[in-house]
Amino acid sequence: MKRVLVDTSVWVSFFRKSGGSAVQTIVQDALLEGRVVTCWVVQAELLVGTRTVGGFERLNALFSNLVHIPMGESLWDAVARLGFELRRKGLTVPLPDLLIAQSALAGGCELWHADRHYEAMSSQVTLANRSFL
Repeated sequence: MKRVLVDTSVWVSFFRKSGGSAVQTIVQDALLEGRVVTCWVVQAELLVGTRTVGGFERLNALFSNLVHIPMGESLWDAVARLGFELRRKGLTVPLPDLLIAQSALAGGCELWHADRHYEAMSSQVTLANRSFL
């Protein structure tokens, strides 16, 4: 079974009470199967959006149990090159999305998202992804 990197856009739907039961079921199944990995960008984006100390702590605990894709110097170099190449093709992508996409590429993961930037990127880069748009 292929590992999946769940983008912030899908996690938001997963955690919302009105987030859509299909997304919630799919992500929950992947969590139970041990297929979900993360990266620090996704974790930070979600933690910044929490509203209470308790919510922050619960979310941080959940993410501490997931495998994190390493974000060392080689990943940052690859992110810069990816952003450069995409921009030369007329596509400007925000740095957090570049980091998340390159993390999925580096980790050999499928990227689950609900973000049009990844849709646009996947026409230019071989990025295994599943859109929930």
